[in-house]
Parts: sequence; structure tokens; C-alpha cells
Amino acid sequence: MSEINQDIYYMKADQRPSVQEPIDLFPLVGDWINALPNTSYLSRVVLTQRDNRLFFRGYGANKPDAIDWGEVEAIPFVAGTSLLAGGFQAFYNSGEIERHLIANQKFGILVIQCFVRYLDGSQRSSHFSREFFHHPPKLES
Repeated sequence: MSEINQDIYYMKADQRPSVQEPIDLFPLVGDWINALPNTSYLSRVVLTQRDNRLFFRGYGANKPDAIDWGEVEAIPFVAGTSLLAGGFQAFYNSGEIERHLIANQKFGILVIQCFVRYLDGSQRSSHFSREFFHHPPKLES
């Protein structure tokens, strides 16, 4: 049996970028649409930047109009020593439903995992979804 060579990289704490340097949110900001048109979860998300802070607005799948979840602040994360945002975490709590969203972006694809827990006494099972998003095509004028 051949040996598998795996490179493991450990980062020392002093190699982390300073928190005084702002994370570049550009890779995440914008309008994102679900790659699966007939999704039963999130159909669209909008990520905006204000005062170096990231905000998430989700739109739940519904016909004829998507359900606006409202806007919440998202916590951006970087990968390695980069200052480019590569992912985020966001949290919704409507009192009846909790939604934890964990996302990462790479090569123009945003992957969002949504963990849902019901607090309304309905005894519905907690569940999660993982969906893929891309920027809508630009219309030529």
C-alpha cells in the first residue's frame, strides 16, 4: 500500500492579519441568485457593505413573490493570511424560527449552508440545506 503524502499547514497566531486592517468585503458584496431555479429554500441573497460592515438579506423561495427575511449583520471571515473575505456567518431569529447561515465563496460561487431550528412548539424537525449561488448575468444595453 502506498503512503499518502498530505501537506498540513499550521499558522502561528502572530501570522494572522491584524484586526486593525479591514477585511476586503468585495468578493462577497452583490446580488446572488440560487443556481437551482426551483429551490424550496433561499432563492436570492443580497450582501451589502456599509461602514466596513457586511449585511445579509435573504429571500425565501415562494411563488409568485419571494419572502423577504429582512436584513441582518453578517460576520465576515478570511482564509489564511488573506484580507479578502472568503465567507461569512449570519443569524436570524424570528422568535418562531432560528436560522444559522454559514457561507463561503470561491471562484464566483457562493455556497450557503442554512441550519434551521423551529421554536414554535410545532415539533418540526430541525434541518439544514446547502445551496449554491452565482451573480445574475449582466444585461447588455
